[in-house]
Amino acid sequence: MIASRRPVIVGVDGSPAAFGAVRWAADEAMRLGQPLRIIHALEVHGPYEEVSDEHGLAIEAANEIRHWQPGLEVTTTTWHGEPARVLIEQSRSASLVVVGSRGSGGFHSLLVGSVGVHLASHAHCPVLVVHHAERWAGPESPLPQREPIVVAADGSDDAEYGLSLGFAEAASRGVALHAMRTWHEPEHRRGRSADPAGLAAAAERALTADLEPWRGKFPTVEVVPRVEHCPTVPAMLDAARDALMFVIGARGHGGFPGVRLGAVALQVLEHAGTPVLVARRS
Repeated sequence: MIASRRPVIVGVDGSPAAFGAVRWAADEAMRLGQPLRIIHALEVHGPYEEVSDEHGLAIEAANEIRHWQPGLEVTTTTWHGEPARVLIEQSRSASLVVVGSRGSGGFHSLLVGSVGVHLASHAHCPVLVVHHAERWAGPESPLPQREPIVVAADGSDDAEYGLSLGFAEAASRGVALHAMRTWHEPEHRRGRSADPAGLAAAAERALTADLEPWRGKFPTVEVVPRVEHCPTVPAMLDAARDALMFVIGARGHGGFPGVRLGAVALQVLEHAGTPVLVARRS
């Protein structure tokens, strides 16, 4: 049987952050056993179409990556079209989309409405947003290797998919996986006293149950369960500080139907200082 060929795609715009994202994308492609496709989107008026790479940005990045990872299959494409739209369309056939959080031209800062948020909301595959990617723009700056993968596990369908991605990342890198779940007292208790010990124990049981099947599939991964009583977003941002990568489902429990990127995922995506992998399904 021939393995499915679903490339890792990454957008470039000539900025150091974009090339740092390319290095992350190449590393992910090698781990996934998939080719790398480097895409340059020209935000100009005209039809949405593939064009010749007059600027040579994608080709230049590809040449650097071929030197760094000589065994990796690398292709390039250049398109007329708004960068987010181009990458979202290309994500239909991809295993992962990677983008830097800051760039120039079409790939500018990752605030609300920017390329990274649009991708995390609408891509047809997981999205890796590499914050401060300029740190890894040069070959003299090795990618992180020893820090743990941290994954948010709230029991939702997307969080389950995030666990599968997080375990696979931890296994391929030989690092620990920290799986975190937060709990808090219900907002409306109608005068009833809270039971912190009971709520914490329930959260621990739920997390243990969520982790059990993945421990069996990835027996070599060191798993560190983390159950915390605190607001969800601050806890996640604190955990992300010492992480190699933070993995979160596009939507968690309590989201509104039709919302493609939950409020918690959006806040983590905007404020985390470490690369964030958003678990999106096709």
